[in-house]
Parts: sequence; structure tokens; C-alpha cells
Amino acid sequence: MKKVLSLLMVAGLLLVSGCEKVSDLLVPEETGEETMVTQTMEPTNTPTPEEELQTKIPLSQMIQMTNDWELLGDYSYEITQKGKKDRIVLGTSAQAKNGEFMWDDSQYWTVAVISEDGAYNLFSERMQGRVYMEVNEGFIKGIVTPVITVYIFSGNDREIRNYTFDGECFVESQEYTTKNFSTGGINNRYTSIQEYKPM
Repeated sequence: MKKVLSLLMVAGLLLVSGCEKVSDLLVPEETGEETMVTQTMEPTNTPTPEEELQTKIPLSQMIQMTNDWELLGDYSYEITQKGKKDRIVLGTSAQAKNGEFMWDDSQYWTVAVISEDGAYNLFSERMQGRVYMEVNEGFIKGIVTPVITVYIFSGNDREIRNYTFDGECFVESQEYTTKNFSTGGINNRYTSIQEYKPM
């Protein structure tokens, strides 16, 4: 009987865990001189096929970039609250000098939505490569819905992720990835995507 009660309590905790307990979702990770914050997600109920590649991103009290980062994109748009605009930003830890970026073997990248209540860190990773973003309006179930699309070009891999706001959290959907194409990776021979220049 005690085992059954324990299992029911654990199941109940998993069902109520979601966007509310931000402190449980954020775990500091040491990365040299500064401390970055990464999100760890608790397991939820068995997802439907549509939800298999979805992750919920809760509100945080901090943005995962520092003042010495370079801002590569900054756009204001109404997403999380009616009548109030949020800032959607893209930043990198790569430093600029003489009008050019000094790309290291890898750098931190963050795409975040900053509201008056805090920040939603949609994408925050250290990687070799480039990240780009778009803010779009999509018609989802007949309703005009803001969609943030992030393009990730990391080493040999390519990914496209879409982010929509469900009223409490941002929902990340992986739309495309090359990670399963080959075990040896992909050699990038040519791209027409323009190189970043400091703003």
C-alpha cells in the first residue's frame, strides 16, 4: 500500500509540474568565468504524435546573455500580452572588433522574448556555427498567431524550430533536423546566407 501511495504522489507531482515552478526547471551550469543557466525539463505524460517534438519553455527571471554580448537581432511585437509589446532578441557572446566578428571555435547564442514580467529563453546553447531568427504571423486554427522561427546551423547539423505562445509558456516544435541524415555529418560546401556584421 505504501508503494502505491508513493507512486500516486510522484505521478501527482509530475502532473502539476509545468510552467509554474521555474526554480525547479533552472539549473546553473559552470562555464568558466561566468555562470550560464540551462533549462532541464521534467518528464510529462506520454505525448501524442503531434507533441513528440515539443518542449515547453517557462518564464524566467533572467535572460541568458550578459551586457558584453553582441545583439544581432532586436524586434518588438505583441506576443505574451494584449496591448503590450515584447522584445524578441538574438545575441551572441562572440566579440566584434574593427567591424568584424572574432568567431571562436564556439560561442554562446541566445534567442529570448523579453516581457515586462521576465524573459523566455527560447534558445540558449554554446555551439560552433550561426543562429538566425524570424518573427512571423501564422494562421493556426483560423487565428492569427505569432510564430518565432529559429534557424540553427551548428557544425554539420541544420535545424529549424518554431516557437508559439500558449498563454503560459512558449512551445518549441522541431520542424526540421539533419541530425539523422548520416553518422558522418554533412560537409557545408556553399551557402548564400550572409555573414553577420556588428550592428
